[in-house]
Amino acid sequence: MVFGAVHGRAERVGDVSSAPGGLLDVLGVAAVVLDADGRIVLWSPQAKDLFGYTAQEALGQYAARLLLEEEHWEQAVELFARVMASGESWAGGFPIRCKDGHTRMVEFRNMRLEDRRGNLYALGIATDQAILREVERGLALSVRLIEQAPIGLAILDTDLRFVTVNPALERINGVTAADHLGRRPCEVLPQLDIDVDSTTRQVLETGVPLLDRPVAGRTAADPDHEHAWSVSRYRLEDSGGRVLGVATSVVDVTKQRRAESEAARARRRLTLIADASLRIGTTLDLEQTARELAEVCVPDLADVATVDVLDSVLQGHAAETHEGPALFRALAVASVYPSEAARTADPPGELAVYDTDRLAAQCVNLRRPVRVPRVEGRDLPHIARCPQAVELLARAGLHSYLAVPLTARGEILGALGLKRTGNPEPFTHDDEVLAGELAARAALSIDNARWYRSQRHAALALQRHLLPQHPPHPVGLEVASRYQPAAAAVEVGGDWFDAIPLTGDKTALVVGDVMG
Repeated sequence: MVFGAVHGRAERVGDVSSAPGGLLDVLGVAAVVLDADGRIVLWSPQAKDLFGYTAQEALGQYAARLLLEEEHWEQAVELFARVMASGESWAGGFPIRCKDGHTRMVEFRNMRLEDRRGNLYALGIATDQAILREVERGLALSVRLIEQAPIGLAILDTDLRFVTVNPALERINGVTAADHLGRRPCEVLPQLDIDVDSTTRQVLETGVPLLDRPVAGRTAADPDHEHAWSVSRYRLEDSGGRVLGVATSVVDVTKQRRAESEAARARRRLTLIADASLRIGTTLDLEQTARELAEVCVPDLADVATVDVLDSVLQGHAAETHEGPALFRALAVASVYPSEAARTADPPGELAVYDTDRLAAQCVNLRRPVRVPRVEGRDLPHIARCPQAVELLARAGLHSYLAVPLTARGEILGALGLKRTGNPEPFTHDDEVLAGELAARAALSIDNARWYRSQRHAALALQRHLLPQHPPHPVGLEVASRYQPAAAAVEVGGDWFDAIPLTGDKTALVVGDVMG
């Protein structure tokens, strides 16, 4: 323990001893004191390790004669005289002859000492120059690595307070190095919702490193955007095993995370398109095809999906875009779960008039997608079908809307409407492209179903007209008829019958079937 006098009283200042293996031990610093004549009067144990001479062998000897080759005596005497005369320190390397006869370069720091009687001495602090240069190179390399590293680096002491911060971490945190020092990470970055102190303390106590931990948030460097970092922590120890603190590295991986997210979204889009190819158009039923399109969009693309077709298209007329209201027929509605947003859609099978200010009508009239990434209160009347639906959509939390046209063979058929309530992300341009791809694939199937329905109706009408409503009544015969299909499901066929008068008072009773 060490005690110091403070205002005339003894005060314990604590144990300040250092464990072996510190920097001075690595350097093996030796101390030698010469009197005014250049004789050795003090000789440290480290001097014996460095030069090989014991204290008994060195004390009282002229330092120059003991340690130097004769050719260096004159230069050494001049340097000694200069230090003793001026009091200025001298530093540099000198070749020393060791006891075993070999020469080693030794780095010296020489300075003049004076006792209370005015006697002058020279103190020489020495270490092996090769070891010193290695330590200097290591220190310089460490400093440059820390300063020039493109990743954030910091050292925390055993109290988990910053003692070193490199420029890269200053830029990442948006806080100067001076504002880091002496503070804990949670004090420097209170806005990050991470328990830094507990995890760092665990690394300090156990010695088990924490590698590549993902952290996300915002710092003062870029408060308007979310960033992602990969953080590693490991315990620092000196050569003797004494714990010095914790080193931290911080790598900004925002771009990589965004690229990974984009790749994941691209894979999901491809999967959705492949799924749509299998699920949409399984039948030539118009309503079934519309339901398949709506169900494919939920929940991967939207929370609520609607399919509405122009009534004129269903009636077999070419669609016309105009500036007035449009008459739509709702074909399908799909939602992630029953919600108020789903109830605001037009019920399937019902007709609805869309005014020109309604976004679905604009989508059809303009023949291009209409996207509202962030829906505000003033947008709801242009999305909802009535004032009551506006209130329901507001309560449901509708925050993003997208409508894409259903176009097949150059003809506009209707619109696919998409809403997001639970999904927190707004519709993006990529979502718009994906919805357009799904709509294009489905529109062709819808158009095929529409034409099949039209042709089927025409065939049924033709079949009914091929059958005589009242068979003729030839002379001498009473003819009665009944048409009975072979199966109840048969609705379209080529069956026909007739009674045909012939010459000679004959009548042909004919039943026929047109194959194909």
